[in-house]
Amino acid sequence: MAAIGCELALPAHEVIDVGTRQRRFAAFDAHNFRLYFVGQLLSTVGTWMQTFALAWLVLQLTGRSDRLGVAVALQFLPLLVFGAHAGVLADRVDNRKLLLCSSACGGGLAVGLGLLSRNSHVSIWWVYLFAVAFGCVTAVERPVMQAILFQLVGSDRLPSAIGINGTINTAGRLVGPAVAALVIATGGIAACFYANAISYVIVIGALCFIRGADLTERPLRTAGAGGLAEGFRYVRSHDDVGRPLIVMAVVGTLAYNFAITIPAMVRFGFDRGSASAAAIMSISAIGSITGGLVVAGLRLRPRASLIAATVGLGIGLTLFGAAPTYAWFIAACLPLGFLSSTFLTVDATVLQQATEPAMQGRVMSLHQIAWYGSTPVGALLTGWLIQISSPRTPFFVGAASAFACALVLYVRRPQAGEATAVDQPILTSS
Repeated sequence: MAAIGCELALPAHEVIDVGTRQRRFAAFDAHNFRLYFVGQLLSTVGTWMQTFALAWLVLQLTGRSDRLGVAVALQFLPLLVFGAHAGVLADRVDNRKLLLCSSACGGGLAVGLGLLSRNSHVSIWWVYLFAVAFGCVTAVERPVMQAILFQLVGSDRLPSAIGINGTINTAGRLVGPAVAALVIATGGIAACFYANAISYVIVIGALCFIRGADLTERPLRTAGAGGLAEGFRYVRSHDDVGRPLIVMAVVGTLAYNFAITIPAMVRFGFDRGSASAAAIMSISAIGSITGGLVVAGLRLRPRASLIAATVGLGIGLTLFGAAPTYAWFIAACLPLGFLSSTFLTVDATVLQQATEPAMQGRVMSLHQIAWYGSTPVGALLTGWLIQISSPRTPFFVGAASAFACALVLYVRRPQAGEATAVDQPILTSS
């Protein structure tokens, strides 16, 4: 496999060892994780339905890609501003209670936007307002969803849980846009928002049935004891934690703006409708699931694996942007999904395995900021680039950022003192 198997002329001690595997689906042995998985999978399908419907609603209202960029940016601005503080909250408050509260708020907002859309009272300003409100829910939800994994499965099955948790978003992206396109054609955009509200109700039900006695204890910080400042000090003092965070921040800002680039490319580059955009997003998700399964169980060398996965993502983005026709665009979305999933899985696993349990909330909140919180800057830049040039341009910019990160990782070899932490193999599983 190109994204992980290539050695990139790395030193012998950094070659990826594929000789040792663990059970891919060990996390499913835990009753609590099975409930969590079902609830979050259905909720993610609903979220992707809403994300697709919101993007198409903006294009219908304005016909402008830069306005879509603003809407997407506003959805992730709260995560950028408050995400780190949400990580502190995740290390101080029971994670299950936080998810119950965020799910209730998200469901209520989805119903409200659905009612406005149904009654034709929605305007671009209402869309912007709801985008910010949804972003506030996301700012709390994202770091908590990562931090709770340790409690659900414990340390031994954590790699399996991380990988499976990554495929939840991928599977939602596979099903959500396709269902949304069908729902929009038959029941209108508002129906997608109602469906997302129902998915939140399912999440609340699943969380209520989690067995508290089976949860692995994770030490919680008391108020005033080691807050946000401690989280930043921890990252600065642990290069094996800071390295994947920096890569994710750069690549997340410049490459992961598919909610804008794919609809814009389909509508403005190939002059096609919502069904064609949904097909692209769903087919790419098939490649993402495949990538997760191929990576599953490999014993990875963190730095070498991250370099290889980042190079693979750059190649996939280049192929995507260079597609001359819609048919070639469809063909290219499979390898892009595969390579994108590989990069995300490797980056998240390297980071979470290097982080102590007591710091999970704060570190993973920074990871979510790097991935999703960078979207406000990336979305505005992407919308502007499309407006002044071509819908292809953002794909090439994203590819350049991935190649640049891989080059810096390769050139800046770890010092002798940190070689043990950087080169120690880890298991990743989907």
